Amino acid sequence: MKTSSAWLQSLDGKHLLITGGSSGIGLAIAKKALSEGAFVTLVGRSSTKLEKAEEDLVKDGAAKHKILTKVADVGVYETLAKAIKESFEWRAVDVLVCNAAMSKIVVMDESRIEDLHAIIQTNLTGTVNTLHVGIPLMKQRSAQTHMSIVLVNSLATLYPYYGNNVYRATKYGLKGLGEALKLELMPYNIRISISFPGFVETPMLDDCGLEDDKDTFQIIKDSSFYDRSQAETPEDVAKYTLEGTKNGAFLVTSQFTGLALSTLSRGSMPADSLGRALVELILFIPLRLFSFMAAYYIYYVIEHRSKKKR
Repeated sequence: MKTSSAWLQSLDGKHLLITGGSSGIGLAIAKKALSEGAFVTLVGRSSTKLEKAEEDLVKDGAAKHKILTKVADVGVYETLAKAIKESFEWRAVDVLVCNAAMSKIVVMDESRIEDLHAIIQTNLTGTVNTLHVGIPLMKQRSAQTHMSIVLVNSLATLYPYYGNNVYRATKYGLKGLGEALKLELMPYNIRISISFPGFVETPMLDDCGLEDDKDTFQIIKDSSFYDRSQAETPEDVAKYTLEGTKNGAFLVTSQFTGLALSTLSRGSMPADSLGRALVELILFIPLRLFSFMAAYYIYYVIEHRSKKKR
């Protein structure tokens, strides 16, 4: 979505720090940013994966001197803080991308508590840790330049996905966090952009166990219109996420599905422009009526499929 004037005119010469940067969406954002002349810091837990990511970026034409890698778990504050501070010492960060995430799709009572705690630790606590270290450092030069913070969220926040309980809770938390920070950072030339990808063809989609539990998978497939062949690519997500960020958009989505869901779930936060506000006003009543039919279908699928599980 475009605003009246771009918030970041270009990424050329800008420095992006990306958590979860060794694969998937994070790596695609790094690749796209580098192609536009940016510098990047990739933060990840695995030194092996980070080395491979750097090699791949260089093979794709990126300049090695524009890439910094830092091994850190976003859930471990001390290690992460050291990595972020060293990244800022290398180059001041203009765009802080909070992308690190994990998922495990299974119903609550069949989940291991360790898995649920790990999801919270990575998705929510890890983002809070990143912001707590990064924001004060960004504020030090916010009077001189425009900067952005990107929270990579999920359409699961805006749509009632079955079997995605704690993952969705953490992503709801990110949306609320972004809404609060939008106001807190308004005086500091720091914009918040929240990106909402749908199903994305990344390693996390394999790790989340979506297709391990056949009964749960069938409910998800039927109720959320899941089709892996139609999953977004990380490159698609990187493109619209960075475009939205450069334009200063708050809610960043793609295609009509994203527009519809963000319209229904925006809450009291105003749209970024008068044009977007008018579009949402026109769409709201038809979309709300459609949501009743969609909800009926979802409830029917869950009830019908759940009977087969019992």
